[in-house]
Amino acid sequence: MRWTLNFYIARVFLTYVMFAFMSVFALIMIVDLVELLRENKRGTATFTELIGMAALHAPSVTIKAAPFTILLASMISFATLAHRSELVVTRAAGVSAFRIIIPAVVAAMAVGVFAFSVYNPVASAFAARYELLQERYFNKSSTEFTISGGGVWLRQGDETGQTVLRAERSTGSAERLWSVSVFQFDTEDHLFRRIEARAAHLEDSNWRLTGVSEWKIPPVGGPGADREMTPIAKTSDEIRIPTDLTSERIAESFAAPETISFWSLPEFILLLEDSGFSSDRHWMHFISLLATPLVFIAMVLIGAAFSMRHARFGGLGVMALGCVLTGFGYFFLSDVATALGSSGAVPVLLAGWAPPFAAVMLALGLLLHLEDG
Repeated sequence: MRWTLNFYIARVFLTYVMFAFMSVFALIMIVDLVELLRENKRGTATFTELIGMAALHAPSVTIKAAPFTILLASMISFATLAHRSELVVTRAAGVSAFRIIIPAVVAAMAVGVFAFSVYNPVASAFAARYELLQERYFNKSSTEFTISGGGVWLRQGDETGQTVLRAERSTGSAERLWSVSVFQFDTEDHLFRRIEARAAHLEDSNWRLTGVSEWKIPPVGGPGADREMTPIAKTSDEIRIPTDLTSERIAESFAAPETISFWSLPEFILLLEDSGFSSDRHWMHFISLLATPLVFIAMVLIGAAFSMRHARFGGLGVMALGCVLTGFGYFFLSDVATALGSSGAVPVLLAGWAPPFAAVMLALGLLLHLEDG
C-alpha cells in the first residue's frame, strides 16, 4: 500500500507539472510570436518561420521559469488532494505530512536532473539557432567575440568589408592583445590583407598594432593573382586599424551562458580563464544549473506548506497568495545572488547554493509548524 500511495502522489504531481509546463511554454511562444511579428516589419520572414523562431526561443525561457512552474504544480497538486479529502484520509491512516510529500520531492529531483542534463543542452542549441535566425531576418549583430582552443577571436565590419583579429592572449577587458594576426576581407569576402603583430592595444576608434609584419594579396583576377603572398612591408614601429569596437561592446558580445550546453560549459570556462577573462558569469550559470534539483525540491516544499490545508478550514485563497508571494520573494533573492555572483562580489558557490538552501530551510520550518498543528 505504501508504494501504491507513493506512486499515486508522484503521478498526480508529475501530471500537473506537465500541464503547467505546457501552459507556460504556450504562453511564452505567444508572447515571443507577437514580439517577432512586431520586429518583422519588412516581412523578411514568413509567418511559419516566425512560429519556428518562437518555438526555438521558448525552451531557454522555460528553463528560467521552471522553478515557478514547479511551485504552481506543487501548490495545485496538494490543494487538489486536500480538496478531495485524500490528504485527510491519508493523515488519518497515520501517514505524516513529510511521508506524503516525499514522492513529490523525489519526482521533482528527477525532473531537476533531467532539466539540466538533457533539456538544457537541447534548449541551448535551440537558443544558438534562434540568434542566427535573428541575425538573418532582423540584421541583429551576432557575437563579435569568440574564444576557442586557437585563442581569442574578434570580428568587426564596415562598408569596406570585414576584419578578423586572432590573439594568443588577452587582458580581461580585451583592450590589449598579444601575438595578434589580422585578416582583412573585402565586401566579396576575398582576403586582401594579412598582418602579424606582437601586440595590439584598443584605443579610441582604432587598434594600435606594434611589431608589425604585413602582407597584401593581389585582387582576384588581377595581375599577380596566381602568386603566393609576399611581404611588402615590415616595420618595428606601429600601424593603426580603424574600429568601432569598445571594451564594453566586447564584454557584451561574450557567448551568453544560456546558449552553451551544460556539458560544454566547463570546457568553455577553462578557455575563458586561460585567455585571461573573468568566468564568474559562466560559473554562476553552471552552479545554478547544478542547483536545479535543490531549487525544485524547495519549490515543492513551499507549495506543499501553503496548500495542504483542508478546504473546509477556509483561507485557501490567502494561502495561495502567500505561496505565490513567497515564490516571488525567492526569485528576487535568487536574482540578487546571481548578480552578485556574476560580478564577483560574493563567491560563486555561495551565490549559487545559498538561495535554494535557504528556501528549503524555510519550507521545512513551515511544514514542521503544520505537522505540529
